[in-house]
Amino acid sequence: MILSKALPWWTRGLCLGLILLAAGAAAAQTRGNPPRPLAARDVKFPPYHLQTFPNGLQVVAVLHHEQPVVSMRMIVRAGGALDPKGKNGLAELAASVLTQGAGGQSATELNGAIEFMGAALGAGAGTDLSFVNMIVMKDGFETGLRILSDVARRPNFAAEEIDRQRQQMLSGLQVSFEDPEFIANMVFRRLVYGFHPYGMPQTGTPDTIAAITREDLVAFHRRNFVPNNAILAVVGDLTEQEAFDGVKKVFGDWERRELPADSFAAPPDPTRRVIVINKPDAVQTEVRVGHVGIRRNHSDYMPLNLAARILGGEGANRLHQVLRTERGLTYGASADFDTLRESGAIEASTNTRSEATGEVLRLMVDEFWRLRRDRVGERELGDAKAYLTGSFPLTIETPDAIATQVLNVLFYGLPIEQIESFRQRVNAVSVDEVERVARSYLRPDRLSIVLVGNASAFEPQLRRAGFDTFEVIDMDSLDLTTVDFKKPGRIGSAGGARGAGRARAAGRAGGAGRAGGAEDVGVGVVQDFSPARIELAYQPPSAARAQSADADARELIDRAIAAKGGLERLRAIRSITAVTQATMAAPEGRIDAQTTTYLEYPNHMRVETTLAGFTIVQAYDGSRAWVKDRSGTHEVPGRMIPDLDATFKRDTIAALLAAHDGRIHARLLPNVKDESGRARRAVELSGPGLEPLVMNLDPDTGLVVRQTYVAGGPGQPLVEELFSDYKEIDGVMIAFTAGVRQGARPVLDRRVTDIRINAPLDPALFQRPAP
Repeated sequence: MILSKALPWWTRGLCLGLILLAAGAAAAQTRGNPPRPLAARDVKFPPYHLQTFPNGLQVVAVLHHEQPVVSMRMIVRAGGALDPKGKNGLAELAASVLTQGAGGQSATELNGAIEFMGAALGAGAGTDLSFVNMIVMKDGFETGLRILSDVARRPNFAAEEIDRQRQQMLSGLQVSFEDPEFIANMVFRRLVYGFHPYGMPQTGTPDTIAAITREDLVAFHRRNFVPNNAILAVVGDLTEQEAFDGVKKVFGDWERRELPADSFAAPPDPTRRVIVINKPDAVQTEVRVGHVGIRRNHSDYMPLNLAARILGGEGANRLHQVLRTERGLTYGASADFDTLRESGAIEASTNTRSEATGEVLRLMVDEFWRLRRDRVGERELGDAKAYLTGSFPLTIETPDAIATQVLNVLFYGLPIEQIESFRQRVNAVSVDEVERVARSYLRPDRLSIVLVGNASAFEPQLRRAGFDTFEVIDMDSLDLTTVDFKKPGRIGSAGGARGAGRARAAGRAGGAGRAGGAEDVGVGVVQDFSPARIELAYQPPSAARAQSADADARELIDRAIAAKGGLERLRAIRSITAVTQATMAAPEGRIDAQTTTYLEYPNHMRVETTLAGFTIVQAYDGSRAWVKDRSGTHEVPGRMIPDLDATFKRDTIAALLAAHDGRIHARLLPNVKDESGRARRAVELSGPGLEPLVMNLDPDTGLVVRQTYVAGGPGQPLVEELFSDYKEIDGVMIAFTAGVRQGARPVLDRRVTDIRINAPLDPALFQRPAP
């Protein structure tokens, strides 16, 4: 490891990879593997029959004779996503009042009838739907159907019951808004879905719940609770004829009505944004990391579901392994794959003590990168499959559980046969498919991140972990209905510096601006809740430079290119040969070395390092890498190659040209201050194969004087490169002095003694020598 530290600063991707490989091999020898799961027991789905009545009501009857019980569950395609503007919580309040008196019976009378039957009645609302369900003994089937019909079709909406349920919701919210877990979940949904209805607070807020009237509830019910907008599942100890005859008798006269068409703009594309909700009395931090996903009926649902389970679900759970088992940083961590009718989200979550927040966040983001970058193993995928297939029988064990499964597939327009073929579909997913969906859908460079806790205890950790830009919002200033998450007139902090960047722009008339205060979006946009416009300030740049949303970032990139030597000169660089004197920090003290580096763009490299009387050679030809030392010549493992590719992408010249051409994203960040207090311009670069790289420019010269990034896999510290003593070589400005820090600790200083641009290079330099 001492030898690897002695190599030049631009070869650390390979060195870190080799160190991690050795560490991983050692850990594998000392850590046992968990036992293999038992074989899944055989299970058969009971017979079922499906009919659509003339009024449009879909009815499915599932014949399940193990118990003399019948479960009736109805769903209506209307949930919190249909709450009108300013009336968030309407669907939930409506559902809670449905069971509080219906069909002319008061709440007390209705509850007495249900208790007399020994039945159970419930109602509720979710994001996309509302539901009413009832469980009765077989001999109470028709009576139970009539009660279900009254509750779904003829609720009383009595004023006193509305007020009582409203007060219960308000009391619940008062408790919930003191719960960091609740706050983290709400802010995460809002951050991921933007002003799409999925992002709005469907439990409501005190103001919106107070604004809901009886007329609002009646109108919501009349508009949505119609037979052609409902599905009813009857599961239990009945024959097909008994089930359909009973439903026809009770629901056959339910009048069909035309449904208004509801359409929403798609949620915003993933964009990197870090929101810190400051709760000063907290001793732990709730952490949420993720981005928008796919809808439930997407063809890639199953492989992406398994990928998410490998990340943090039952049967695999890399997050728990890293955060809990290996590091002891939390009691548990998970990843959820939430899928809805219009869209979905991938969300990793945990909580940890305040002083570990930065490390935990870095590790979680690293796991997203690892899943996207590295192919999963057959055993790991097999364990995730085994859990899904092994636990499947528990999901169809009772009539009510079967009804839930059936309604789930019907609601999303899927065939019921998918329940029967569940195990086969799970087992059919291959490693190749998981790799494909991970690379297609995971966007580690565009993660939405929410932290709820004592901000003052972990803000410095975020910068050390590579998160230089974040917005801090005090708990009492939080408003989920505004672009900047702050109540009008409140100013928080952004970019890690209080009162700067977005917060400065947001302070003007309640608007929000690009990082650095470059452009404002007026309060009028906030008021019309237009998703396409409201999220404008936070949309990711397009892959094409001409369509980039951030002209200020392009301007900064262009300035850095001009300062470096100009676009024409930088494009003309084909190779660089440099000789440097380097000093490395090691446990034994400082080590001096001389290196000669040959770079041939876009992806060839050879480094010859001489120290203590012998020379180490490392080379990479764009596809394979090798190392030659005293013991011979060794092939570098293939899984380290992406780290080498990333090393080239972080090269200052290559990164500037890629940003200029639109091959990677450029995003302007708030200014940062150097040790002397001067403000430096900052830009973040990221894209395929390139984890976020932050460049700081000298305000006077426009030259890059600092780069920060995280490389080398999970748990690695922030790498900081400092450039100075620029000199002109063939029209190109070269930093003759550079320093490298890892986790704020100096590890390398180097000084260029000779450098040549476009000197001819022998191709044999990059070829592995014959044995």
